[in-house]
Amino acid sequence: MIHNPIIPGFNPDPSITFDGKQYIIATSTFEYYPGVSLYVSSDLSKWHYKTSVLTSENNFNLSGARNSSGIYAATIRYHEGRYYMVTTNKNGFGNLISSADDISGPWSEPQFIHRTGIDPSLLFLEDGRCFYTQNGKGGIYGAFIDPETGRLLDELQLISPGLSGYATEAPHIYQKGGMYYLVFAEGGTEYGHHEVVGRARNIFGPYELRETPVLSHVSRKGHIIQAAGHADLIALEDGRWIAVFLAIRVPGKAMLHNLGRETFMAEVNWIDNWPVIGDDGNVELEMPSDIETGKETSFYFNYADDISKYPILRVRRENAENYERIGNGLLFHGTDEITKDLGEPALLLVRQEEFDCIFTAELSLDHLSGCAGVTVFYNSDYNASLCALKRQGDIILQYRRKIHDLKTVVSERKICECSSIRFEIHSNREGYEFYANGEPMGSASIASFSSEATMYMTFTGTMFGVFAENGDAVFINGFGFKAL
Repeated sequence: MIHNPIIPGFNPDPSITFDGKQYIIATSTFEYYPGVSLYVSSDLSKWHYKTSVLTSENNFNLSGARNSSGIYAATIRYHEGRYYMVTTNKNGFGNLISSADDISGPWSEPQFIHRTGIDPSLLFLEDGRCFYTQNGKGGIYGAFIDPETGRLLDELQLISPGLSGYATEAPHIYQKGGMYYLVFAEGGTEYGHHEVVGRARNIFGPYELRETPVLSHVSRKGHIIQAAGHADLIALEDGRWIAVFLAIRVPGKAMLHNLGRETFMAEVNWIDNWPVIGDDGNVELEMPSDIETGKETSFYFNYADDISKYPILRVRRENAENYERIGNGLLFHGTDEITKDLGEPALLLVRQEEFDCIFTAELSLDHLSGCAGVTVFYNSDYNASLCALKRQGDIILQYRRKIHDLKTVVSERKICECSSIRFEIHSNREGYEFYANGEPMGSASIASFSSEATMYMTFTGTMFGVFAENGDAVFINGFGFKAL
């Protein structure tokens, strides 16, 4: 049974490859550091975080990137002993390529490919050439490329205008039976999202387009899975094909989703020489298959461990100087407030993976000189936080909200003398509840952590985090969540 999503939480725009030993999936990270998360599985069943491509080792940072800007969809490919990743940096750089001999790196410093367009992809041909595709004005474009340098070997050509012509993006090309198959998304990455396919004898086209989508939940209103699309296909060693793609889970009657776009998987059926995903384009949370997928229901980070081994995100930069190990804890040197526009706060984030879960963290009060606590974080414009600060010798707890241009302290109270504070965030399908040492401090609905309710188009998902602002703070005994 395939249990979807296979990589839950904010893990959109999946791309997949196989290196002969393991499958690798790459997902988008937008304004978060490090860039392009890589997950691995030996048999398509359990996936675990392996590493990230764009790090301080190849001089990556996103200073100045707006919310939901930064690193867009990536494609991961393996060819003759080397890994290749192409992506788009919307923070003024454009499309780029990085490569490595080892999945764990070091990855090369990104090489520039092309300024405009998004969603680049690669296809390595049997004759050794490499074909590059991306979206652009009016459809899907392609050209041959030198994958070692990123240099296009000829001008980009329009190879397909798409089917509807609306938000034609996320192209990938595959070879099968003497044909080239161009698979791409249309309709935008929300409730009109769906997947289309074309086929041609020549890689430049013209592509005959299938009249109906090969993956779509556009007509399945009320179903928990929506916005399915942005698929990448792969042939298995036994001749079968599977697809990974993004979709969202809608937790209730309201058309809201707070976990972000997640990574799903389904088998591909070849019908009249067309690759059709799932059950004639429909997919479910559980789908019969001899692939038995499963996912972890908890996450825990011990401060003594290496952060880079965990799927922990920061905002825009690594800022390693903001964190210092001390005893059984981690000393945060607080800088920007988490609500600061274009800020680079001392903030460690982990993706929320399930609707019902409990996130915990513990703050020591021995070194508290600023404000420190926990947050439900969508971005700097949409977040809720529970924090502690010192005021005239007292410890004050504050529950705060930021909803675009509204920033307020909802409530505050003085707490009795103690050496530490255990924070908890309880989440369910309707909202979040915040606790300090077992006492309720505030709540928030999922509406202000959903892309449907944001001021501008957003592409990320809700995360839990620990932070410090305007001073130092020590968190002890790790942090994490457990699904209920």
